[in-house]
Amino acid sequence: MTEPATGLLRTGAPETYKRLMLACCVFAGVALGVGSALQRPLVAVGLYAVGMIAAVAIPSATSYTLFDERDDTIHRRASGFTLTLFGWLAAIVFPSLVVLSSTRYFSWGTASVTLAWTTAAVYVTYGVAIGYYRRR
Repeated sequence: MTEPATGLLRTGAPETYKRLMLACCVFAGVALGVGSALQRPLVAVGLYAVGMIAAVAIPSATSYTLFDERDDTIHRRASGFTLTLFGWLAAIVFPSLVVLSSTRYFSWGTASVTLAWTTAAVYVTYGVAIGYYRRR
């Protein structure tokens, strides 16, 4: 009689599928970064797509419920914490950069302007989403 495997290779366990999804996402991100660093953008994006498609397809390959209310609660708390943290950091950093831009110590370059607009876009989107879901 054989014993069931333990750890990552437990056959059929929902945790196994979740770990496999995470591994596919990590593979995709690493492949994109390494491929970009090696100046192989098509290979990078191709491997990224393979990893992400595999991660998205995994839940349909099992009859288990991989994500439930507990996961929703965890994601809600984590996203709230993340948006709050970056919101407060942005509230401190960007006014400081505006003041510094009047000195010789800082000037708004392409990267800092892009970061500022991206941050604004994230919080405008969040505000619109809050308004939408309050009215639903």
